[in-house]
Amino acid sequence: MKTVDLLQALSVEAVEFVLVGGMAVQLHGYARMTYDIDLVLAMSEANLSRFIEIAKRFRLEPVIPVAIDSLKNAKLLDQWHREKGMLAFALREPQIGGSVVDVLVRPEVSYERLAQDAVRGALFGSTVKIASIDHLLEMKRIADRPKDRLDIVALEKIQRGEDPNA
Repeated sequence: MKTVDLLQALSVEAVEFVLVGGMAVQLHGYARMTYDIDLVLAMSEANLSRFIEIAKRFRLEPVIPVAIDSLKNAKLLDQWHREKGMLAFALREPQIGGSVVDVLVRPEVSYERLAQDAVRGALFGSTVKIASIDHLLEMKRIADRPKDRLDIVALEKIQRGEDPNA
């Protein structure tokens, strides 16, 4: 699967999503590696159905042994979040080294807030919503992993008009 193909399909099929995580940081101008696609989806039944159909088309399967349609079960997601600390519903291509798509199920910043302040960017011939720098900073500060700390420094440089890659 090519990231470009997935993002184009999501755009064409009018899936409501905001790109977050490492790819969003890259698109704001920081050259860093990322190995997955992080999305926050509008969690409506219709939007989730559109997303799931595209995921199936791209042969994405849940990393945990559950049906992909479990993504539409809010009570189950709440339970997994509460009992197991689930932050993302991870989907992976079946082959070794396949791409991973993480759907944040309980993001620190709601879809509505992310979508309201998102930057609309042209990406591979499609327009996608990319989380704002402020929202990325908020999410990264909460996650507080070593790679998030590096992203915070870079995003703060971008805010100041400095080169994040220097």
